[in-house]
Amino acid sequence: MPFAQGDSWYCTQGQGGSYSHTGAQYYGFDFNKASNLNNTSNPAFGKNLYSPVNGFVAEIRDGVSDFQNNTSSNANNNYGWGNTIVIEDEEGQYFVRLAHLKFGTIDHLDEGDWVNVGDYLGKVGQTGYSTSPHLHMQVMTEEKGSSKPFMFVEGYVHGGDWVKSSLMTNASVLDNDGKRNLSNDFSMATVMVNGYWQTMTSPYWYSGYNYRRHKWTGTGDTSSFDWRFTVSISGFYNIFTSFPAAAGNETVAEYWFGSSVNPGWKVKTIDQSTGTSFMRWVTSQWLNKGQFYTIRVKGKTLNKYVVADAIILRRM
Repeated sequence: MPFAQGDSWYCTQGQGGSYSHTGAQYYGFDFNKASNLNNTSNPAFGKNLYSPVNGFVAEIRDGVSDFQNNTSSNANNNYGWGNTIVIEDEEGQYFVRLAHLKFGTIDHLDEGDWVNVGDYLGKVGQTGYSTSPHLHMQVMTEEKGSSKPFMFVEGYVHGGDWVKSSLMTNASVLDNDGKRNLSNDFSMATVMVNGYWQTMTSPYWYSGYNYRRHKWTGTGDTSSFDWRFTVSISGFYNIFTSFPAAAGNETVAEYWFGSSVNPGWKVKTIDQSTGTSFMRWVTSQWLNKGQFYTIRVKGKTLNKYVVADAIILRRM
């Protein structure tokens, strides 16, 4: 999400939204603060936007006034986009468009500039073909191409959802089926399932579309879930976890840290039965480039579920 970490936004239209997300914009998303006020009092107007990817500025268009010329797509409002920025990701695989930005807030950037995840881009505005202040966001495989399906690190998003941004600088996510996201300090990453773990559908804003859970059966139960990884840059990292909280979950889930062979140091116990924050801090460690590490989670309480969704690294 291109918003400040912890800030919640309302999805007015998701992919395939009936109002305007058809044709080339089918897979776009619109976000506001659940207000349709068409003036500067709208709580979304002027909110900061930050880069959701590392990459180059491929296109930037400013000069469109807010609250004017919003009823159609024409040359004077940049064919409906208003003030807009397009970023090509660092691997050259896709482009991210942010549209309807506030006048005069993106003129500090030029085409060809490099931006990192979390860098300030501009502000939410009311420019282009738009009925009230909001952000339109879509992913494309060409700079001026049609929108393509994509998923946020926060999980699948649909119209009518409130979503809390987990944006951080220098953050990398490894979810429970081995997928990697964001700036990706991981140079190698896998998961290891020990024992029987169910695959469940994630109900909220978590990194993976699915998460895993295991019901602890007692002291003889040796099941655990491992995220194994190396990093591409040596440094000091904060390590977080995410999970969907539920009353039947483990109240003292144990998180262990160590080498890929022996994650033998218990660093944190976390109550997975409560809480709504996307990330929960596990440990802070110096990680050496190329060395294998493991984060392991396991349960302790009879007939409680221990959950494995994702780990998040933030390089300091």
